[in-house]
Amino acid sequence: MNTGERPVAASKESLPSLMQETYKLCREYVQGKAVLDIGCGEGVVDLFLNDIARSVTGVDVDKKTVETANRRFSATNMRFFAMSGEHLDFPDQSFDVIISAQSIEHMQNDRAFLEGVRRILKNGGVFICSTPNKLACVPPVEKPHDGPYYPFHVREYTPGAFFGLLGEYFRIDRKICYFNPDKSLKFLNSWVGRAVYHFSRNSIIRWLARTIPLKIKEKVLLAGFKDKTIFEDRGTDTCEYHESLGFDPGVICAVCNKP
Repeated sequence: MNTGERPVAASKESLPSLMQETYKLCREYVQGKAVLDIGCGEGVVDLFLNDIARSVTGVDVDKKTVETANRRFSATNMRFFAMSGEHLDFPDQSFDVIISAQSIEHMQNDRAFLEGVRRILKNGGVFICSTPNKLACVPPVEKPHDGPYYPFHVREYTPGAFFGLLGEYFRIDRKICYFNPDKSLKFLNSWVGRAVYHFSRNSIIRWLARTIPLKIKEKVLLAGFKDKTIFEDRGTDTCEYHESLGFDPGVICAVCNKP
């Protein structure tokens, strides 16, 4: 099921640029390795990895999505399982590299998730974890509110909270961020963007946003703009994260090691 939160695409080239850049980074760490991808969707993202990894295992909570992935990629070194990230049913120290590309914000218990990752990651293994930056969702002059902005998220993290949490379980070797190269604030500055921000805490609004088909939601949001290209994918840039960037990147990422 394509909710806009799960990696679903006809080919790896048609994936959103953010996902492409994220898995190109992961590619740097998977040569000859046993890899686990948590929140793999239909597995298309793992085509960035399987040609150089020894094996790729993907998990996703949606059974139909996993069935599609296994059907599409049955002839490859990739296999997929319907499984929650909070209940990773693998033996201790099973994987050299574990990837969580924008999945930790969906976990009811993020600490149980990280404990499970640490358990099944080999000593000296690499954990790559990315998540949306809560501060990038806040319109100018507004304050971050406690609840998540996106309807499918259980929580969202500021950079300090995210890196601080991961640092309790792993050694962080790199801090990276991803952002729209023009760092456009058109949506956040608009009346539509401010309205979405203020109403995103309402439980009924959140339920509707999870239930209404993605194409209809996009049409509703675009109705308030003359410029219909405002949500177009204009590419994704990346750089090392530090607190003095001068802007709030959309996604933050940590490359961690299990000592």
